[in-house]
Amino acid sequence: MLKKLLIIIGNVFFSPLLLLAQPDKYTGTWQAMGMLNGDSSSAYTITLQIADGEKKQLYPALLTITFKEFSAAYELLLVRKNNGELALGRNKIPVEEKPFSAGSWTVYLNGTLALNKNPDGQPYFSINRIAAKKYGVTMPGIMTFSEGQRSTALQVRELLKDENFTLQKINNEAWKSPSVDKILNPSISSFYYGLIDTFHVNTDFGNLSLADNKKSDEDSVSVTVNGKALFDYVDLSHFRPDDDIRLDTGMNLIVFFADNFGKTPPNTGRLSLTFGDVRRSLDFTDKADISATFIVAKIYYYPDETQKPANPEFPGSIRITASPSGQKQITDRALQRNTRLLDSLKITSAEITLALWDDAVEDGDTISLSLNEQWVVQGFPVKKKPQFLTVTLQPGNNDIIFVADNLGLIPPNTSILEIIDGKYRKAYDISTNYGLNNMIKIQYDYKGP
Repeated sequence: MLKKLLIIIGNVFFSPLLLLAQPDKYTGTWQAMGMLNGDSSSAYTITLQIADGEKKQLYPALLTITFKEFSAAYELLLVRKNNGELALGRNKIPVEEKPFSAGSWTVYLNGTLALNKNPDGQPYFSINRIAAKKYGVTMPGIMTFSEGQRSTALQVRELLKDENFTLQKINNEAWKSPSVDKILNPSISSFYYGLIDTFHVNTDFGNLSLADNKKSDEDSVSVTVNGKALFDYVDLSHFRPDDDIRLDTGMNLIVFFADNFGKTPPNTGRLSLTFGDVRRSLDFTDKADISATFIVAKIYYYPDETQKPANPEFPGSIRITASPSGQKQITDRALQRNTRLLDSLKITSAEITLALWDDAVEDGDTISLSLNEQWVVQGFPVKKKPQFLTVTLQPGNNDIIFVADNLGLIPPNTSILEIIDGKYRKAYDISTNYGLNNMIKIQYDYKGP
């Protein structure tokens, strides 16, 4: 009797813990092995390693393909569309391709992976492509390959475009790589995976509206907000809805899905987001998103501005406002040095992010940075890893000046600066010394409330 009682107590206390320990059903390694057209000489292996999901919605992944002499590895983003489907990112960034590149043919491998179970209860993915006669991107011509590679290249194209492979789950081990953070945080990535740059809003109340860049195109789209469907398989040729939403405190994920490519492919749907004076558009006609399966936006909302990080993805970053009331004006002699103008540019956002790092040797360089004759940072160490400064511009002209505090171990004081404004990015080589500052002029084109 005592033994039975202990078993019952154990089940009561430990069953919830076992449930909590259950692995994410998507995370792990999945693999397909088959023969193209049933030909034993055309065997292939496709492996998909999926990392832990962010909010169980965004899943960085590594896709590897081996076929005859062709082998390749691609990094990409998968996004949960519903409880049983992961959408495949259009942009599959090659880590390795040999002896030739498949180029834009990877766009054929778009659509979704549907989760199923075989009769033995084992999970597997089947692929549901968004098929089209044209994709709006330039595909490699077969004559661009060497004569000895053409036969294999044609079969690789067929594998990507038409093969109905299934991916069996091999294990639950999450893909681990430094690339996981880069895929999830576009501010530190040189590549676009379908996730636009993070932005902040000052209100939790917003409006989402759908439209189509072409009339009567029969484009179908879906929208999820924090994993819940807001619009589901909406035919934009008959219905172009809008709806009000409220954001959660902290990070919110809005995903715009292309369900099909309509009568005139690819999909030309557009999702407009409005939160107070902040407006963004997710548009499948943008060059980087043509023939994409999804576009993702990360939106941060904090009801208390004093709790708002400069960049929630990088808690150590610094936020500064261009003209805060009562801030001390710079009178440092360092600003009297000769100043070299690096660039003049126009920006349409009040808030931009400055990424700063040393792409050579981390040699102890430190800088000070001013915005409109106000210190943003002083004695700021330039590291190998990017650091981020989020600044708010004043309407009209803004001057950013970089001042060398020292010359480090290897003169002069050098660094890389990248200006990030939504999808717009531009990088500069900063080189300063005790006699020379660097300047960038930014004109903020303020449109009014």
